[in-house]
Amino acid sequence: MKGFATTYSGIFDSARDERPAVHSIEIPIIQRDYAQGREDSDTITIRREFLDVLIRALTTADSVGLDFIYGEVADGVLKPLDGQQRLTTMFLLHWYVASRAGTLDASAPWSEFRYATRLSAEYFCRELVSHTWPANDADPVDWITDQAWYLFPWRTDPTIQSMLVMIGAIHDRLSSGDHDFDALWERLTSPDDAAISFLFLPIDDMESGDDLYIKMNSRGKPLTEFEVFKARLEKLLGSTGRQTELSEKLDREWSDLLWHYEGGNFLVDEEFMNYFTFIVDVCEWRTGSTRTPDRLLERAQRVFVDHEDAQTHLEFLFFAFDTWVGARPSDNVPAEVLTDLFRVDSNAESGLLLFESQDSNLFAACLEHYGTKQFSLAETIFLFAVIIFRQTFPDGEREDLNQRLRSLRNIAESAPDDVRSEYMPELIASTTKLMTDPADSYLDGLKRFNQARIDDERLKRDLLAAHPELQESVCALEDHELLRGRLFAFDLDTATLDARGETFRAVTTVEALPHLASALLTKGDYSRSLGARRQFGVPGQRRGGGSWRDVLTGGSRDGREAMRDAVDRLLEDVAGRNEPVADALEAIVSEWLTEQEASGRYDWRYYFVRYPSMLSAPQGIYVGEYDSDGVGYGYRVDMLKGGDYRAAFTDPFLLAVWDELGQPQWLTKPEFRSWDYTGTEKAMKLSESGTGIRSQDAGFEIALPDDATQTALVHAALVPFGIDSDNIVRVSPKDRHAESLDSEDRVQVGIQLARALLKAGL
Repeated sequence: MKGFATTYSGIFDSARDERPAVHSIEIPIIQRDYAQGREDSDTITIRREFLDVLIRALTTADSVGLDFIYGEVADGVLKPLDGQQRLTTMFLLHWYVASRAGTLDASAPWSEFRYATRLSAEYFCRELVSHTWPANDADPVDWITDQAWYLFPWRTDPTIQSMLVMIGAIHDRLSSGDHDFDALWERLTSPDDAAISFLFLPIDDMESGDDLYIKMNSRGKPLTEFEVFKARLEKLLGSTGRQTELSEKLDREWSDLLWHYEGGNFLVDEEFMNYFTFIVDVCEWRTGSTRTPDRLLERAQRVFVDHEDAQTHLEFLFFAFDTWVGARPSDNVPAEVLTDLFRVDSNAESGLLLFESQDSNLFAACLEHYGTKQFSLAETIFLFAVIIFRQTFPDGEREDLNQRLRSLRNIAESAPDDVRSEYMPELIASTTKLMTDPADSYLDGLKRFNQARIDDERLKRDLLAAHPELQESVCALEDHELLRGRLFAFDLDTATLDARGETFRAVTTVEALPHLASALLTKGDYSRSLGARRQFGVPGQRRGGGSWRDVLTGGSRDGREAMRDAVDRLLEDVAGRNEPVADALEAIVSEWLTEQEASGRYDWRYYFVRYPSMLSAPQGIYVGEYDSDGVGYGYRVDMLKGGDYRAAFTDPFLLAVWDELGQPQWLTKPEFRSWDYTGTEKAMKLSESGTGIRSQDAGFEIALPDDATQTALVHAALVPFGIDSDNIVRVSPKDRHAESLDSEDRVQVGIQLARALLKAGL
């Protein structure tokens, strides 16, 4: 097959030099609609750039070649298999310039252009070349759509609507300058000094034409997002000298690589786009910038061409693909490497446990889910970490990689407040340091990651350097679901760490965990400070055992000494008992309560341990006046259902009374919402009279009913309880100090009060 250089109007020249005669162009039915007039963002950019080239060639001394036009010529009719979009645009450009020059002739050879895809599009082209647009009309599109020959159904024809958009775009370009349209027409149609030319390649027969069409992956479908991106990226990298290399790799080994992850549609376009987005994101973060709303290609140009470190980013682009390419197309290197490095099943025997991932093959997960909630920022960091380590240390030791990844997991995973999109530039920079700095300093100078976790990580690494025999014990604790790499709850004592770890695993089993909250509180106030709130460990439905993970891993080693002391004392106590762990925890609670009751110390810890409902906050969060240097909480505490007062909350002391009474219908559950009560109305009420019971530091305040007769009944019923003039039944001295705790169990007093009021008919 031989190509012939020609222009759009020159295609219609007579046969010569083995070139067939063409008297008309017909877009065949197998082709797609005209697409260059679509209004999506990618097409708008393509249209703008294409018109830039055409108008510059038309209005200056520059010229442009538009590559090959393929097609079969039969009986003088050219049926293009490739070039439909360019030919249609050139047809419209000829109509516009001819109209402006006053040379439009419906019998001119170039006007024999029609669409076989839609009859309506064929009629539109025929009517268009038969009518000259009067240039005095401001807008050619408005003029066309206002003509009698413009049919109403054409408003829904995508090809016609795209043609109108392109006519409007041509008008915008050529109406802004003072052009000599006679000269432009001459330049557009000149056979000797072609402004815009093609290489016309006739196909010998339709069978070979169909084969070529299929090979070109057209089949009447619009180009995919990746096909557009690929073509433009290849062009973009022309100035880097790696355009050819990119093109070859995309079509060969990189396509072979991604074909392992083809999702059933026999395409890997989406997979390519997701991985390219991952790479561009990473490169952008490495420049210190966060993701912008710009199109991916524009961002790619900034990092791969325009940036001062463009060469570094370009090397990363190629390596991020090449590192996974095997010796044979059948090799699935990512699966082999990543499923060996990581595991997502806690029962698996090898690999670093990823707690929040569904697939240990992070490459596969990235191809399928990047940019969605199903591929987290932490997973993005892990995948980048593996790639940058392999790039920096081609012959790196597996043990070194494992240790760096473990440290990264311990500080990065399960840290939503630290690993956020706006922090990614610093996090990627720190990840680079962690994965590429010398082994003795890779934990130094890491920004944005939680410093307390980094400090603890460094402490563990020093411990293991001196005592490598503890490696298995430390790793086992780090892999625990409630700890996830953070060992603030343990004294890193070489003499006891192994035994403490074993006991900790025992007290956090499914059978034992429900007993842990009360048992641990007998050893001390282990709660975690959250400003005005405090958090306790409670079993629940939340992943990670209710609030236990937050309590055990929050804060810092220095700030959690009380928690660590309580944990150590409990684990030592449990280990010294020769009975099942759940029974041991219950025994510890029972013994402690007996001691408290014998000594008459009814402080808040006694109540929280004695009454399970008081330690049932879904997230373990409580609010109340807290004396960190004294007795801790008093007797006015709110137990939050959520993390703050936007959710419902209860008074735990009243809740214990209601629960111990069997949750009766005649007494309202003491559950409140911040928007429907004031501080003086927070009371548990008898449903019959509305008489209320409130918890105060001094005891229980009685909210009297409105009815005078019922008020008298209240006072009469509570005379045995010593109700005072402030309507308070006192259980504790007026001023709370370390020595002035309840003299009796106020929950039992509250039970008796409620029963007395019920008995009085209230």
